Amino acid sequence: MTKLRGFSIVAAAALSPLISLATALFAATVPVAKGGARAQPPVLHLPPGAEKAATAIDRGTLEAPIRFLADDLLEGRAPATRGDEVARRYLETSLQLLGYQPGAPGGVWQQPFEIVGITSQMPKTWDFTPTAGGPPLSLSWWDEYVGVSGLQQESVSVQGAEVVFVGYGIQAPEYRWDDFKGMDLRGKVLLMLNNDPDWDPKLFEGVRRLYYGRWTYKYESAARQGAVGVILLHTSPSAGYPWQVVQTSWSGKQFHLPQAAEGGGTPVQLAAWVTEDAMRKLAAGNWKMSTKGTSGNSARSIR
Repeated sequence: MTKLRGFSIVAAAALSPLISLATALFAATVPVAKGGARAQPPVLHLPPGAEKAATAIDRGTLEAPIRFLADDLLEGRAPATRGDEVARRYLETSLQLLGYQPGAPGGVWQQPFEIVGITSQMPKTWDFTPTAGGPPLSLSWWDEYVGVSGLQQESVSVQGAEVVFVGYGIQAPEYRWDDFKGMDLRGKVLLMLNNDPDWDPKLFEGVRRLYYGRWTYKYESAARQGAVGVILLHTSPSAGYPWQVVQTSWSGKQFHLPQAAEGGGTPVQLAAWVTEDAMRKLAAGNWKMSTKGTSGNSARSIR
């Protein structure tokens, strides 16, 4: 577990003509309808110099910052790395060029805050034992499952917990929806579907993904039930991205705010994803975990 000093750039509200123009043009794209008819667009009063600034917007001005910040020379810009420091200095000087003034306490550009980095060491195979006897089930790390520790401590283990399928893992009284229905899920590992129900436009806004469908909600929802872990089903249609994104996003060091600062109670100990094929294997029986998931970390402080 690595404790880092992260930074965010804070700027004063001294808008340059270029930024003001962008704001005005965005406002012009929002139509106002009344009685079924399209309203006339409002008259825009551009700030002095806006028309001149507009002529400076071209492909180069839009592309150049992206090319620099995305370059491999910045080595991914992970927190507290040299690439991160270069990126922050670039943003700082760019804001200064646009006419902004530093807005962080003490008249500086960067405001320090604590973040925690967790590198989870998961087992090569994740083993499950059937509760009614029979052959065990093993899922392979990376190809079938990916998982991380949910707690910011040196070692976390979950072993012998029963796996319970809970649908979408949603409690939404406004839609009269409760996937838990009073079940006692304390100490369980919850198997959940990704996303939220999308087959009815009047239910969870149809195909529009609400917060109920986000993976952050799933883990928070399970924690409120007293569960020790969550296994989310990944499919490309439900997630909106392929399994490769899960592999690369949920491996390596994960950065969070300190849990004492985040609040919201105790999080789940284990946060995991499985492929659709692995989910079918889990859904075909009743299981409990026979291999413990662990995370081992070393702590250090970096500014």
